[in-house]
Amino acid sequence: MEPLREPASRHGAGRRGRLQRRLRQGVPSRLRRRSQALSRAATRPGCRRDMNVSHAHFTGAGSRTSNQDCIGFQLSEDRACFVVSDGIGGAPGGEVAARCAVDSVLACWSGSERPVAELARACVKAANAAIVARQEHDLAHRHMSATVVALFLDRRNATAQWAHVGDSRLYRFRRGALLDRTRDHSVTQRMSDAGFPGNGISPNLLHMALGMRGPISPGHSGVHSLQDGDVFLLCTDGFWQLVPEKTIEHRLRIVQSVDDWICLLEHEASRSCEHSGHGDNYSALAVWIGRPENVTLMNVRP
Repeated sequence: MEPLREPASRHGAGRRGRLQRRLRQGVPSRLRRRSQALSRAATRPGCRRDMNVSHAHFTGAGSRTSNQDCIGFQLSEDRACFVVSDGIGGAPGGEVAARCAVDSVLACWSGSERPVAELARACVKAANAAIVARQEHDLAHRHMSATVVALFLDRRNATAQWAHVGDSRLYRFRRGALLDRTRDHSVTQRMSDAGFPGNGISPNLLHMALGMRGPISPGHSGVHSLQDGDVFLLCTDGFWQLVPEKTIEHRLRIVQSVDDWICLLEHEASRSCEHSGHGDNYSALAVWIGRPENVTLMNVRP
């Protein structure tokens, strides 16, 4: 499947007015995003009829002339898969590696009859194998690599799991509060886990990524039950270095749709990028389960 790369679109006056009133600041007029809601009830026996899934995303080049981030997704009545990948700079072919990662995860996901619970690690390892194979046949890109984070939903059994390699992250929210996030495969994260300071170490230095030599061990969440109102955010390091977790959480609590949330997050990333001179690409993909605006707004009202 070709990773989705949508043109910029403009927000309507109604949405812009709502967000201005809530946030008391301007909303960007340009937003590269894609939104799709699956409101049709599942018809096969055993499917949850109330498991609506909606999503939206954006991607920005930052101050760079090219964008090496890639986003893709597939949805059906029974399951769904969402993927974000970031080509690693420093060697040619980062954008090729990111696209290869997304294509491979989605191909593994759609082409397998294995249970959803068995597919997360398998899909990420398939992406790694595809990049390594591409390296062997394309000498110009023999050192290309990428990070990846992928969310897998079993709509029939209302469960979710996720897997990642590198420092692209997944955040999970419930009732407007952050529950957990993936742990980066970075040297600074490893130093922190060992109780040592990471002063002077670049946060971009990774000890694991797709396409690196040797075996990989993807981070895996295990299987989690879904609740109405659960929210996921998949993003590259360019995004989470620009937008703090508290800001992500706060913006979630004041919106009523996934489109509004991703719009505010894109605005925060763009504004921080302009003020800081941050040069990296930044991308985020938001996934809402059911109607988070109901349980989230209820949770924060006095």
